[in-house]
Amino acid sequence: MTTIPFWIDSAPIQRFLALRKNVNVDVLVIGAGITGITAAYMLTKAGLSVALIERERVASIDTGHTTAHLTYVTDVGIQELAHNFGNDHAQAAWDAGAAAIDEIERIVQEEGIECEFTRVPGHLHVCVEDFSEKEISSLKKEAGLAAKLGFDAIYLARVPYFSVPGVRFPNQAKFHPRKYLRALVMKIPGNGSHVFEKSAVTEFDAEKRRAKVNGHWIGFDRVVMATNNPLVGLASITSATLLQTKLSLYTSYALGARVPSGTIPEALFWDTREPYDYLRLDHHPGFDYVVYGGEDHKTGQKRKTQKAYARLLARLKKIIADAQVDHRWSGQIISTPDGLPYIGENAERQFIATGFCGNGITFGTISAKMARDWATGRKNPWSDLFAVDRKKIKGATWNYLRDNKDYPYYMIKDRIARPESDSVRKLKRGEGMIIGSRAKKIAAFRDRTGKLHKLSPVCPHLGCHVRWNPAESTWDCPCHGSRFKPSGEVIAGPAEEPLSPL
Repeated sequence: MTTIPFWIDSAPIQRFLALRKNVNVDVLVIGAGITGITAAYMLTKAGLSVALIERERVASIDTGHTTAHLTYVTDVGIQELAHNFGNDHAQAAWDAGAAAIDEIERIVQEEGIECEFTRVPGHLHVCVEDFSEKEISSLKKEAGLAAKLGFDAIYLARVPYFSVPGVRFPNQAKFHPRKYLRALVMKIPGNGSHVFEKSAVTEFDAEKRRAKVNGHWIGFDRVVMATNNPLVGLASITSATLLQTKLSLYTSYALGARVPSGTIPEALFWDTREPYDYLRLDHHPGFDYVVYGGEDHKTGQKRKTQKAYARLLARLKKIIADAQVDHRWSGQIISTPDGLPYIGENAERQFIATGFCGNGITFGTISAKMARDWATGRKNPWSDLFAVDRKKIKGATWNYLRDNKDYPYYMIKDRIARPESDSVRKLKRGEGMIIGSRAKKIAAFRDRTGKLHKLSPVCPHLGCHVRWNPAESTWDCPCHGSRFKPSGEVIAGPAEEPLSPL
């Protein structure tokens, strides 16, 4: 079994050169996932010159680790959205998702992209193992309100295959995200636009509106932060830190498996458990392929992460006994206090997009549309709803102490806790561990050759101590979800600097 995501394993993308000279463009787009690639593509279509830069490889981090559901149904249900925002705003949020699916379909058809795009129904259903009449009643109300607000939603006493109560949402979709993005990214270079890999920003010069990358400067008129967890960039440290404390980062696990043809209808499924499980099925010649995920938890706050895969596998085998798992991977999801993303300008001439919850592909696409409209001066229907600085929200308030109670807890707990060992002798090849004493701790990793790497365990974001994630071989911060390679380099923010070597 491979730990490379199925999407990356099945759709290679050509490499792009790293930045090696100064360039000037209209818009700098940082981050080459679904948001960044789509935004850069749309901006070039609008006649602007763009530099799309990626710290690693294009479509290899968050988008490469997705499960690629295309649905306007949000993690926060339509009833809760309506309660928090009112019916009009709840409808607008789902409209944005529907518009994103339509936009992807339009691009696929216009550009002739072979990416397995298919319209399929989505099904929200109760847990197979156990459910109550209260859950059934809630699903009926969910379907009723969705239909009232103009969405196709039908309550079913038995959803296909699982044969339990649920809601059918026709006309959702699925596709192969890497095949889609590898075609899209090739449309960007030329006419003053560029794509650069292995090109991380190390410095911003707000006064001259430029960013230093690989020792060279990219001059720009505007910048789009498409890094999922946004960099500080042109914003003040205070406002950027405040935004980051509003975000909750979760790790989600996925399995890819071959199953006999015709086992399950080609569709999307997700259940009502907390956290919920989700499943999608694709037809292939001679077999079907299932992507099954769940077991979400706050990044860095579970130690025995391998058990998440074991629990997922056990549940998948109950659903499809003949499933032959050949891929497993994890991805990261960013949630907001009210369940809607933050998309828009957070500093003069700087646009960010984050907090997509479980709708990364759809909200990433709508973010790209909003970024294009922002850069070209067009009005966008969702700009107020998703505004970064939205303050008054009907029926929902952000309680700083409640939503950030984990931070002081982990600051104290991790600093006074006893290390896992006082010696590196117990450290096997391919493993990481916090060693040392209460007074002096070290994040130690022994690579496959036996070489020992010693790092500071202090996350450079806000000072929490990282933990070793044995399932993914990463250092994870339990406070705000930053992730680092075994050797300390940043995988995902909000941290922008690596773990310091010792």
